[in-house]
Amino acid sequence: MEKLTLSKRTEIMVDDDEARVIRFNTEDVHLRARLFGLAKDAARKQKEVEAKTAEIDAIEGEDENGFPIQVDASVSLMVELADYFMAGLDDVFGEGTSAKVFADGFDFESFTTFLSFVLTKFEAKSNAKIEERLNKPTGKKKAMK
Repeated sequence: MEKLTLSKRTEIMVDDDEARVIRFNTEDVHLRARLFGLAKDAARKQKEVEAKTAEIDAIEGEDENGFPIQVDASVSLMVELADYFMAGLDDVFGEGTSAKVFADGFDFESFTTFLSFVLTKFEAKSNAKIEERLNKPTGKKKAMK
């Protein structure tokens, strides 16, 4: 029986934990589009956050329990951002991805590290494809001198 293998899957195990394996196909045009969409939306979100941060910086005073209102607003903004990026990862790579990446809780450094690592996989695949095309024989015979 002949076998056909089409899987071009990349697998990443987070923190050597077999329960935290993320699988994706670096050649999937839909995945690339979702990743690009997240990057574009994150740029929009950054502008939104900068505006909210300016508003938060201007807050003064305490609530009825004596807690600084500014701190409450800052924490709320951080949680909003964490939820945004976690949902974004799930939208791009599939439901449950953020739980695998951030098993111990979301932090911005881990998010950046994960995305950087993933992007190197896309870059390596693109470079390999380019190299393959450059080295592919054209089928033309060279003229003998």
